[in-house]
Amino acid sequence: MNEVKYFNETYNKFWENQTKKYGYALYEQNLVRIIAQTKPKKVFEVGIGTGWPIGTALKDKGIMVDGCDLAESSVLLAREELGNEKGIWAGDVLSYTGNEQYDVVYCVRVSWYIPDFYTTLEKMISMTKPEGYIVFDVMNENSLCCLNIRMSLIKERYFKFLGIDVDEIYGQHFINMFKMKSFLKKNKLRFRCWGEKKITGNSDKLNTPKVVFLCRREK
Repeated sequence: MNEVKYFNETYNKFWENQTKKYGYALYEQNLVRIIAQTKPKKVFEVGIGTGWPIGTALKDKGIMVDGCDLAESSVLLAREELGNEKGIWAGDVLSYTGNEQYDVVYCVRVSWYIPDFYTTLEKMISMTKPEGYIVFDVMNENSLCCLNIRMSLIKERYFKFLGIDVDEIYGQHFINMFKMKSFLKKNKLRFRCWGEKKITGNSDKLNTPKVVFLCRREK
């Protein structure tokens, strides 16, 4: 089997199963609430997956949802789920060349799989209307939990022997909160942020600790 085709099929199947595993839990419900409270008419999701549950929940509130994802089979499902054939496409958001700007551009449960999330954020900002909103979540590098994850992975001699970047192979790209807040201020974004535990009352141990940012562009 072609290596690229095999990777795509495996990647697609993995994420479709993950979506079913996560379901529409309290964390996702709060993300929808944060996005919906900005009263958008049209939004764009980076890493839209199958469109469920977040895109679906927003659509049910009368919000038009566009988006992109690397997984082609997921995009086909998202188009069907959200009834949007033209606005949902397969590819990296960095390749977006359209002129449309959105009320909200968001990226949730995806940032830690993106090696350079700051570049992605710059693109998201450019796709947002003046005084529009950017919503995203990240894994907090400053957390003791993330430090423990790093240390446990680094101890694996197999990865050290092969010279493989642990972050790359596991897709765990943690973010330093000081650097992130400095980046947002530099880009003239007003923001609020919450830890996952604060907005849900508990933590998802598999992916903790997450921090959710709600940012607004200034003219």
